[in-house]
Amino acid sequence: METPKPFEYREKKLGDTTSIVVETSAAVFYPTSTTVLLVDAIREHVTRPLKSLLDLGCGCGIVGIALKKLLPAVETVCASDLSKTAVELTKQNADSHGICIDCRCGSLFEPWAGTRFEVIADDVAGVAEPIARVSSWYPAAVPSEAGRDGPRWIVRILSQAKDYLLPGGKLFFPVVTLSDHRKILEKAKEQFRSVELLKEQWYPVAGELLARYDLVQEFAREGIVELRQRGSRLWWATRVYLATDSL
Repeated sequence: METPKPFEYREKKLGDTTSIVVETSAAVFYPTSTTVLLVDAIREHVTRPLKSLLDLGCGCGIVGIALKKLLPAVETVCASDLSKTAVELTKQNADSHGICIDCRCGSLFEPWAGTRFEVIADDVAGVAEPIARVSSWYPAAVPSEAGRDGPRWIVRILSQAKDYLLPGGKLFFPVVTLSDHRKILEKAKEQFRSVELLKEQWYPVAGELLARYDLVQEFAREGIVELRQRGSRLWWATRVYLATDSL
């Protein structure tokens, strides 16, 4: 495993600051503002103790670790990732925080046959593949394979999630407008009685994506990605949704 580097989740509330530092690596998906937005959304909408939580696509483990520390009480935290390096790193980070996480290696729900959870936090790749590959979010060693338009894995998760949720369970999932987010929402509404938008954050197209402005514009013209013009700049968004069968 490559030498880890630190990532800090910083949460501010009522003037107080809570920092949670974990180690990550160039061989593992690096947490982004989408990850932070996902954690914040779950914190705001889970206000009672939980028996079980699954961090799906755990990467360095920041989502499971942060939620274990910040939610009222979580009896059991589970996590999984396709990457063996990610699983090792999650276990290392959990140990450094004195947290017990049942972390397993496997694709999507494969490691959890016969198991159901009160809350599933999905942070699996969901960016159009050509855009993901020119971004810093997906180093060469980190697989994406989300398809040219990006929703492959999230759509599969939405198709299977109810088999892994307890009655009244909640699935939290982010949608990035640098993918065909319409397909994702169509599948979510097909599978769940309620799909609620919890958070939305817009970001300017910058850095390595700005260097491939032609690629981003091509996907926008095809209607695959959603961009908004603000002044002289183009912006993209992350949206976090809650899917449940409860009314």
